[in-house]
Amino acid sequence: MRIILFTGKGGVGKTSIAAATALRCADLGYKTKVYSTDAAHSLADSFNKEIGSVDTLIKKNLFAQEIDVNEEIRKNWGPIQGFIQQFLKYRGMENLIAEEMAVFPGMEEVFSLLELKNRFAQEDFDVVIIDCAPTGDTLRLLACPDIAKWYMEKIFNIERKVFKAVRPVAQRFVDMPLPTDDVFDSMEGLYKNLIGIKEVLTDREISSIRIVLNPEKMVIKESQRAYTFLNLFGYSVDAVIANRILPEEIKDPYYRKWKEIQAKHMKEVEASFSPLPIFLSKFWDQEVIGMKQLSRMAEDIYGDKDPTSVFFKEKPMEITGSDGCYDLYLKLPFATKEDLDIWVNGDELTIKFLNFKRNILLPRALSSLKLKKAEFLGNVLKVNFGGDDHGRKV
Repeated sequence: MRIILFTGKGGVGKTSIAAATALRCADLGYKTKVYSTDAAHSLADSFNKEIGSVDTLIKKNLFAQEIDVNEEIRKNWGPIQGFIQQFLKYRGMENLIAEEMAVFPGMEEVFSLLELKNRFAQEDFDVVIIDCAPTGDTLRLLACPDIAKWYMEKIFNIERKVFKAVRPVAQRFVDMPLPTDDVFDSMEGLYKNLIGIKEVLTDREISSIRIVLNPEKMVIKESQRAYTFLNLFGYSVDAVIANRILPEEIKDPYYRKWKEIQAKHMKEVEASFSPLPIFLSKFWDQEVIGMKQLSRMAEDIYGDKDPTSVFFKEKPMEITGSDGCYDLYLKLPFATKEDLDIWVNGDELTIKFLNFKRNILLPRALSSLKLKKAEFLGNVLKVNFGGDDHGRKV
């Protein structure tokens, strides 16, 4: 199975490009599915067809789905949600408010993404295209497996053992709801699913992320931060798609300044994201809605290229060395020394980039060594390990 995710700032045209890519894949003979992790679905608008909460046939080889978030929450969050509701009601919160508060922000996107794991296990499609939520939501979504892994390894097992020991005694003296084994089992199952999807999404032979942007200053800056984040968490970006490029045939003087601005910004895009391939999609003379317009857009973007190709395969992270001295290399384009904090604690290397933090579990060969030095080599962070003591912050 080939998996392609499209992300970018809200309003740059991700849904149209995801739909156009899915249509091109289907036309090439691949059995294709496209769906959205955005709670505000718009695929139906893009295809100009009704799309249900189950696989909906759009045309030969092409299926789409607008996931029923409430059903996904019930399947993946039910026992946990029930416990949180009970606890909030115990604390005096009204039933309706407690029900709403028991579903955390961003959970809709998480559970939508878990649908991908089911599809991967069933192997019933050749290609799955995912129209992601706007950049900020997508980054939080893709960080979930690492956050869940840290929680499960550091806290979860302790919590479970403590509650199992104290629950029989505590229930005699307090009427406060306590988590049952079903709650802990649901949390463990959710964690395993999240780790499973992380393994799929970081396999560079299977999954790629494509960043969609417009040639505008704020959009480019957000795309640069997203690219750094995706490298930090080990996700493979194989292309950038610049959308709404004013075509040469527009000669109206009104657009001359805009064309000059776009040309200037495109030079920045090319310099910033090289060696990633950059695909262009022009600004059309009408809304890109329906099969005909989507097909034209796909032709404009990909030409004679197969959209399922992996256009760029460089590894985000590598470890080299031996005999007690190792170097960890991590691609962090657009980051600066001032953006980062780096330290080792036990067997974890922690890298904090702006508001995001990743804990990287170190191999045994590195975990007992001292973090000696960290430096930038171009857009690559090099972390040097050696000696036999650790924990120093750089």
